[in-house]
Amino acid sequence: MNFNYSDSNVRQGRDNQNRTRETPSTFATSSGAEDIRQTTALDKPAQRMAGQVGNRLLEYMNDPEENSRTEEWMKMFELSNEGKEFNQAKIGGAPLE
Repeated sequence: MNFNYSDSNVRQGRDNQNRTRETPSTFATSSGAEDIRQTTALDKPAQRMAGQVGNRLLEYMNDPEENSRTEEWMKMFELSNEGKEFNQAKIGGAPLE
């Protein structure tokens, strides 16, 4: 006979077999859960839905040093040729010549 069982079915069967072998000295649950399977990386902070942009925005809003550094960079960028072109395009104006 040829049996074709998926890996998840075999794993579930093995878990069930192990549960039937439990004795009072090995029986326990953690927080009411029989199986605990970690699905997130514990060495990394929780990922915000906004991604990297959201982290950058929070840093800009909450860190006064980062806020002043960014504002200074923006002022310098506005004075550059690229900054002037960027601002003209942003407001929908004709390009500077």
